[in-house]
Amino acid sequence: MGWFSPKKAPSSADTFNKQEAFLAIALATSAADGQIVESEAKGIFAYLLQMRMFEGYNEKQMSDLLKKLVTILNNEGVGGLVAIAKSSLPDELRETAFVCATDIALADGVIEDNEKKLLEELQQVLGISDEIGQKILQVMMIKNRG
Repeated sequence: MGWFSPKKAPSSADTFNKQEAFLAIALATSAADGQIVESEAKGIFAYLLQMRMFEGYNEKQMSDLLKKLVTILNNEGVGGLVAIAKSSLPDELRETAFVCATDIALADGVIEDNEKKLLEELQQVLGISDEIGQKILQVMMIKNRG
């Protein structure tokens, strides 16, 4: 059983909008070490608020959204959260979500073993080809060198 093995299969009632789905992927990556610290949450907010799909969202809305997703994470585990996100995330945003996850994992300049395993499973779950996954990893490693 891996990181993304859900406790239960998501039902048709378990859906997110694209913003919730995207943030859920970021949150799952941040939770790779078993905890989400405030500095990580603030970093995710800053990252996502720069994206077009989050235009019009303020810090309170992002905080409320994060609380909702953390509740799901606590109840359903990483697997449940990602399963709902995957079923709700438009195909054209899957690679973008993987870029975001890789960037979060590399924020400290190193991919730890638990983050590597998580990214490998996330790549599979989101249907990212090995070729694209490798390119994303290379670019994000260059970006996060400094």
